Amino acid sequence: MPFARIVVDNREGASGIPEILRKRGLYVQMKALDIGDYIVSSYAVERKTVHDFIASLYRGRLFEQAQRISRSYKDYLLVVEGDIQEVLADLQNPRVYWGTLLTLAMNFDFKILFTLDREQTADLLEVLVRRFRGKAGALPLIVQKPRMETTKDWQLSLLGSLPTIGPKMGEKLLESFGSVRNVFRASRSELALKGGIGYARAAKIQELLDAGYGQSSTKQAKLA
Repeated sequence: MPFARIVVDNREGASGIPEILRKRGLYVQMKALDIGDYIVSSYAVERKTVHDFIASLYRGRLFEQAQRISRSYKDYLLVVEGDIQEVLADLQNPRVYWGTLLTLAMNFDFKILFTLDREQTADLLEVLVRRFRGKAGALPLIVQKPRMETTKDWQLSLLGSLPTIGPKMGEKLLESFGSVRNVFRASRSELALKGGIGYARAAKIQELLDAGYGQSSTKQAKLA
């Protein structure tokens, strides 16, 4: 399979997936990637084990990563690897999990795929590479830093730093309030109703904007 190429982050070497892909005839290029774990043509693929996925969900890192990847790549996938049902059975509040999936899909336009193990993940990546074989633009497009070219890019970047606010929701807020300053000045009710983000997200944003420097909060806004 000539020119079937995939770029893989160096840290993914320990997963064994790059070696599986090589044995299947793909040209695997290992590289230190700033964003994403695998790059196939214009697609950035982030791989997480189910345990990493749940941990990053509760630590708040998941949305930060979603913001970075969505600002850098037009096309992106999240692959969650492992038995998700087993993990869900141990969760005290499964609605947080479903709320996170909805936020990723609706606010960040993330396509989320589930695999049981590294062999299935390799299957998925191989099929993705084959989709682009022989097509124009098939070479992996590596973005080292988020593209920030226009005023709109900077505005969405600022709003994207707010909890659970992705590019789509950021655009909606800008359309509703007219400017970033107006969004920051808005009350919780205005954010929830006029901005259309709901009271839980509005409360979390207000809590962040009003918190003193270095102050940590024990509150946990629910997404579901």
